[in-house]
Amino acid sequence: MTASGFDPAGPWTVRALPDPVKRILINHLSPVLLGYKPAALFMAPRELLRGFLPALLPRRLSLRVLREGKAGLLVMVFDREKLETAIARKSARAILNSLGYPAGAPVWACLEYLKQKLAYSRFPHEIGLFLGYPAEDVLGFVKHRGRNYKLCGYWKVYGDVERAKCCFRQYDTCRDRLRIVFLHPGNRRCHKLP
Repeated sequence: MTASGFDPAGPWTVRALPDPVKRILINHLSPVLLGYKPAALFMAPRELLRGFLPALLPRRLSLRVLREGKAGLLVMVFDREKLETAIARKSARAILNSLGYPAGAPVWACLEYLKQKLAYSRFPHEIGLFLGYPAEDVLGFVKHRGRNYKLCGYWKVYGDVERAKCCFRQYDTCRDRLRIVFLHPGNRRCHKLP
């Protein structure tokens, strides 16, 4: 079991998951599964969604389809408590309120508003706040239109580069650890995160 409570031998069996689900869990959801990130996005065909439930339910994570399209579904997986904390930060709340999100609304209402924006407008860059990106980086991306960033990793960094590098390393470690767990489930000595 990891420090965040992920138990690869827990109530669901890693080997039973379809390979496309394993790839998404490793490449997109590992920091959320291991408790380092409030939410993550991925695209998937509708028929794969059922495959995620065995991985998410024991971790008490939620899954929300934000948009349907020809390429598949845009899905957000999130830890409700961590997401509430991320969007309740003063800087994040100020941005969201300025963009029409209901003031003081619960996470479900904010996600519904985000879903409506995805359906009727261009991609809303404030989605980075839901994913745990720093508010200064979200604002910097909008102001500079995705250019003139200091560092590019899991997101484009306009503020604190050292903090972002540390976060990127944590996310890489999560991905590497889950790759071992999902692809080599018998290798028990690699299951703990540092």
